[in-house]
Amino acid sequence: NEGREYVLRRILRRAVRYGSEVLKAPEGFFSRLVRIVVEAMGDVFPELKQHEARIGDIIAAEEASFGKTLVKGIEKFKKAAQDVQGRILSGQDAFILWDTYGFPLDLTQLMAEERGLIVDVDGFNNAMDEAREKSRSARNKKLSFQQAGGAIVMDADATSALHKKGVSTTDDSFKFVWFQPHESVIKAIYNGSEFMENATAGDDVGIVLESTSFYAEQGGQVFNLSEIFDTGYLDGSFGSFQVCNVQIFGGFVLHIGSLSGVSGKFSVGDKVTCKVDYDRRRLIAPNHTCTHMLNFALREVLGNHVDQKGSIVLPEKLRFDFSHDPNRDGAINADHLRKIEAIVNEQIKSELDVYSKEVTLAEAKRINGLRAVFGEVYPDPVRVVAVGKKVEDLLADPENKEWSSISSELCGGTHITNTREAKAFALLSEEGIAKGVRRITAVTTESALKAMELGGLLLKEVDDASNMEVRLLEKKVASLKTTVDSASIPAAQKADIRAKIAQLQNQLKKAQKKIAEQNMQRAVTTATELAEVAAKEGKTFCVTRIDVGLDAAALREAVSKVIQQKGMPVMVFSIDETTNKAVVYAGVPEKSEQSKLLEVSEWLTNALGPLKGRCGKGKGGLATGQGTDGSHVKEAMDLATSFASMKLK
Repeated sequence: NEGREYVLRRILRRAVRYGSEVLKAPEGFFSRLVRIVVEAMGDVFPELKQHEARIGDIIAAEEASFGKTLVKGIEKFKKAAQDVQGRILSGQDAFILWDTYGFPLDLTQLMAEERGLIVDVDGFNNAMDEAREKSRSARNKKLSFQQAGGAIVMDADATSALHKKGVSTTDDSFKFVWFQPHESVIKAIYNGSEFMENATAGDDVGIVLESTSFYAEQGGQVFNLSEIFDTGYLDGSFGSFQVCNVQIFGGFVLHIGSLSGVSGKFSVGDKVTCKVDYDRRRLIAPNHTCTHMLNFALREVLGNHVDQKGSIVLPEKLRFDFSHDPNRDGAINADHLRKIEAIVNEQIKSELDVYSKEVTLAEAKRINGLRAVFGEVYPDPVRVVAVGKKVEDLLADPENKEWSSISSELCGGTHITNTREAKAFALLSEEGIAKGVRRITAVTTESALKAMELGGLLLKEVDDASNMEVRLLEKKVASLKTTVDSASIPAAQKADIRAKIAQLQNQLKKAQKKIAEQNMQRAVTTATELAEVAAKEGKTFCVTRIDVGLDAAALREAVSKVIQQKGMPVMVFSIDETTNKAVVYAGVPEKSEQSKLLEVSEWLTNALGPLKGRCGKGKGGLATGQGTDGSHVKEAMDLATSFASMKLK
């Protein structure tokens, strides 16, 4: 909701509202005007003709999105306008229209003017500030100073003050040198609000050095999101200053942190030795280079509409946000992810050198296929990073079509020197985070190798499960599903495994259905045969055992058939040998002489005693119960027999 894209959105929403409410235009009218604009201006702006369909789709999507809240927003505005005392529409109402219904302030002002009203802009700004402060406070509660890497920012007044003091901008040309301590001098100490001549242990401050080997977060990135900055220590006669974040403001590199220990003091003019945590940098560098290769792979697989929308490079993983609307550009499936991952890994296996060089911005922009973040402001000169080709070669023949098939970007970040240092790339997840914006999370080096290894093991485990017995397969499938859902494995591989698990579930359902049919047939046949024998022997009831596991449905059918065919009270026991649990079903013909003497729930409750079980009240002459100790089934059956004999004398 800011920047040049939001300006376009505001104009679009004003037009849609006016067309809909005032001109009574049909829904979707605005996107249909694209054809007219292309016909009128396509010769002057040929890119309109090239991208007509895409422009139309984007406008149609925006129009549809706003259309979902437009009607309710207009209703809200009309109600607020009716409640106005005087001519001032409250800033709070204008903020609600912005926050809930997507009405830009200038749209609300325009609608208010049409009714002779004025919007309380100060009230709107106050409501906006309150909302931002609440959001900021919520974020700050989650982040300690250490986690945030030090919330010290130098504004334009602060950098201007340094210039007036005669402090030169920091020479950071040593940042690309690895594994070497660097000598420097403290030129300024800043606490976030003022410059200090000295600081003591416990003070959270930023230090400006004459020169530094620390890499500062670059290029308009959101604070503390990319974490492409160095940490480490500034050692001096005063002790050791722990650097937890490094930012650059107007050419001044600010080393943010605090003096270690409980005592000590450092001052402007003190000499220091920069000691970068190169182990941390060594974890970040492959993730950063693979972010470039991922950017290249996305365009290769999904198309040139892909634009970088943000990235986070951490020591343990990388995240990459990019433009892609599934409704307009097509859904991203497992095959796409597999191809994207394969392209990055192919570059790693090819052991390509990674080159970088500072060139003028004009020279860089001439390179065919060069990628840059849309809307980003780059310095001049700018650093070009290319994978597999020397930057000098790109500059010598900038329009060469071959360059579109390699990764080349504007970047001031820290990188590996050869792609083999990344070892492997595993794309762990792909998801939507906003309208038309997708996010990929991935890992490299040992983390990627472990993810791939785990994926292979889980795949084998799923394949092996297909040969398991049905009674074991049910638990195995449930266990595998939970394990795979939470596993850090390549997303494409996870999709393959989930598909195999779905096949196992279908296999399990078919097997369970077949077993259930067999159980029911066996239970009914056995029960009716035993009831027939009991009747011939002159018995008035039947108590028997038919082991069909815990299949209560099979026992119910067996009991129902005996009652239906023989009109005889019956109780059937079944034991599950694996769990040692028992299920028991009993039935007494309703409205019969036996039912007056033998109550089914009482009969079943008495029999379940030795099995440590219980049953419900029963219904329609039928009752069921379960027991937790199947080892006493003979005792339970004897008890059921004696109880029925006593009641049916």
